[in-house]
Formats: sequence, structure tokens, C-alpha cells
Amino acid sequence: MTPKERIQKTVNHIVPDKVPAHINATKWVVRKLKTALMVSTDKQLLESLHVDVYDMRGIDLHSGTVPKYVGPQNEFFPHDWRGGINSFWSIKEFENKTDSGWNWEMEAPPLSYTSTIEDCKNYPWPDNNWFDYSNLRNELLEWGGFSIMASGASVFQHATYLRGMDTLMMDMMTDPDMANYILDKFFDFYHEYYRRIFEEVGDLIDVLALADDLGMQNTLLISPEMFEDYVAPRLKRMADLAHGYQIKLLLHTCGNVEILIPRLIEIGVDILDPIQPESMDPVQIKAKYGNNICLRGGISVQDIVSRGTIEDVKAETRRIVEALKPGGGYILSPGHPVLQDDIPVGNILAMYETAYKHGFY
Repeated sequence: MTPKERIQKTVNHIVPDKVPAHINATKWVVRKLKTALMVSTDKQLLESLHVDVYDMRGIDLHSGTVPKYVGPQNEFFPHDWRGGINSFWSIKEFENKTDSGWNWEMEAPPLSYTSTIEDCKNYPWPDNNWFDYSNLRNELLEWGGFSIMASGASVFQHATYLRGMDTLMMDMMTDPDMANYILDKFFDFYHEYYRRIFEEVGDLIDVLALADDLGMQNTLLISPEMFEDYVAPRLKRMADLAHGYQIKLLLHTCGNVEILIPRLIEIGVDILDPIQPESMDPVQIKAKYGNNICLRGGISVQDIVSRGTIEDVKAETRRIVEALKPGGGYILSPGHPVLQDDIPVGNILAMYETAYKHGFY
């Protein structure tokens, strides 16, 4: 069975030959994995880990297959731009080494102190005409051995990078016009950006992934009412866009969002990620909702993959895979989707090796 067939069957709750797998990691982790596995290319790395999905932004979300930037020259779009989403929004990001290792960080939200919509209009908002989408088919054909996922869209979370989490949430409570102006700027750009991608290569793509954290460790980040007012209508339109091209919609949201899952299913979310086990029990979520939504994730990074022994990782991976794989509807991935520099390489390898060993039906 090909990776594309495997993902399609899994998302449609049809039992495939084995549980499919996905990976994203920072570039520092990618380098360490390649060294450990003695491979040199991203394709070889995916194959070595038995991963089925190619993310169009690349494993590290900065080196993938994206439309060619042909817009005005500026510091946010270098000549070798390959998908970093902060470039769209003129947000500076930089590499920083901490006690936990290397990571990407962003500057302070550029619009956090802007007080009026008129002031916001002066911001350098992106234009879909800045991109040439005609290169995508030839480049994606090189990844034909994988299921292809388009990623990088957002209907809520990315707006917080520009406006600031606290400021945007205050807008949502006290200044709906400002909140909707900011959110619409992001939605309108992403909706058209991916529509143009799908017009070019929609037949090659299986999944569209959105990143929109809606939960904290133990509760929602915003109320269900705020979700209905600001997120649900935009999320529904993104689902409709994807489904119009026979593409499934994945929603990434960390935290405890169980109260929203029935509504997410109604809206059209096909895959829920990452089923953060510190916030929701993946086994219980599978039992309650697994017939109606595909799950991706569930392996504890916060407590197991980052801090446990190799044997701890193997035991937890086997437990989750064997509990979530029945009937299809499960994609192996860590409970935090982008593996960070503080995670032991041996633990990452143990997770994927164990999932492959115990993932066959």
C-alpha cells in the first residue's frame, strides 16, 4: 500500500495495512536525526523513519515546496524563502540558544499597540499576487512516494503573532470591529493562497493543515461563545475550501479542547491534532469520537519523549498505537507536533521504530 493510499484509508476510517506516521521537527533536530540514521536528504530521513507524509513546508517548516516569491524585495522574503510563515506577516524571527537548546523565536507583536483600524491599514499586508504558483507541480512530483500535506494556514493563532495574544483577546471582548479586521486579513490571505495552490496541484494533495491553538493545559483558551463568533465561521470556510478539492482538513490545537470536538466534527474537521495527552486522554477521545474524526498524535512529549528513557518511550508508544489503531482513524505523531532540540534523538528513533513495529494490522 502506498503512503497516499494509507493516509486516505486511515482518514476515511478504513483499516489500512499499518498506522501511517508523520513528523515535523526543528532544523537542529533534523540534522541530528540525519546524523544518527546516516542519511543526507529529507526524503531519506522520512523513509528511514517509515514516515508517510511530506509536509509542503518541509520537515522543519522552513525548507519545503512552496510557491515562488516574486513580490517586492524585502528582508522578510530572502531569495531562498521556502515556507516560513512569519515572512507573510513581516514578523522578524531569529535563532536563539537557550538551556534547552536551539529554537526559533519571534519579535514582539508589531501591532500590539496599534489602537485604530486606520492605523492597521498602513501595515504591509501580504498580497497573493506576490507568489508564482506554477512551479509547484514539477517540484511536488518528486515527492510522489509520500502523501502530501499543505500546511501553514491559520484562522486564529497566527493573528496573535501580529496583534499579541492578550491584545487580540481584549479586542474580541471590547472591540469586535478591530478583532474581525485583523482576523479577516489573515483569513482572506490564507484562503486565497491555498485556493491558488489547490488550483495548481490540488489533485496531488491529501490534507490541508491549520494551526490554531484553542486550548490551554486544562481548559479552553477562549470561551465556546468566542469560538462560535470568531473561529467557527472561518474554520468552516477553510473546511469547505479543502473539501471542494477532495482534500481533508486537519486542525492542530494543543490543550484540552474536548468540549469543542463535537462542534469541530460538525464544521468539517477531518483530523484532530495533536491529542495532547497531558490535557486529554487519547484512549478516551478515541472511544468517544474516533468513529467521526481521525486522530493524529497522542504520544506524550512533555513527560515521556523529552524526559523518559528509551524503554519508557517504547512502552508508551506501543500503548497508544495499539489503543488508537483499531478501525483506522489514527496517524502516529508526537503529542507536540514539532520536535524540539531538547529531546534525545534516541527517544525520537525509539518512538518511530516502535510505532512501525506495532502499527501493522
